[in-house]
Amino acid sequence: MIVTRESGTGRLPYPAEPEPRSLLRRRMPQRRYYRLAWPPWQPPSMDGLAAIVTPDASTGWADGLLARDADGLVVWAATGPEPEAQGMARLQYPGVRAITFAPAKGDPRRVRLGLELALNLAAGRTDGDVSAPAILTSWSMPTPPTGVVRIPHLISIQRDGMVIDRVVWELATTAAAERWLDGPLPNLAFFEPHLEKLLRLRAAARRAQLPVTAVQLGLAELLRDQDLSIRIVYQHAELFRELLLANCR
Repeated sequence: MIVTRESGTGRLPYPAEPEPRSLLRRRMPQRRYYRLAWPPWQPPSMDGLAAIVTPDASTGWADGLLARDADGLVVWAATGPEPEAQGMARLQYPGVRAITFAPAKGDPRRVRLGLELALNLAAGRTDGDVSAPAILTSWSMPTPPTGVVRIPHLISIQRDGMVIDRVVWELATTAAAERWLDGPLPNLAFFEPHLEKLLRLRAAARRAQLPVTAVQLGLAELLRDQDLSIRIVYQHAELFRELLLANCR
């Protein structure tokens, strides 16, 4: 996790977005900052998952209802010894829009953020009239079942006048991950040990303070006014491999 103050005054360099009225409302696929905000519900104090489902969805598989509004329901279900496999299976349930893990005695703010990120990721993957796919996220590094990969999304959280850059994970089938990337996946195992360096690059790019090596390799031109995302890293895997290895020398 990388924490930075974005200006000498302690203010954020961009206007903070107003808090949405409902977590369930559709969001834009891109968002510069998230908030670690308390939800109006509390998951049970045992390992489980939280999910957002449509108002008419069957919830017989869930163990509890956390919230209800006109847009849908937030439900909770206990998980057993293989939570990742259970979460992936529930993505296929009718009406499920987003899932995130809710570990025992975990921070409800992280659960809320995990659901919000899942909605944002799904909103960016709509295809014409086809509804957005359900997304599974995890605050901690998950263990993928067979045929599933973990994607370390780089996100920025606004907190107390600071910007906190960190990783939140997504679990997706290999086929779904390749559709998201618009091509074959790179060597994911190479990048995972370098996530802290990627977070530092993300923060440096936001402050227009990229290291000389990154500028020489064309990272500033590649990003322009974008945040560094893991999708950009994977789409330009050779460039980032060279950059990360150069920083290790």
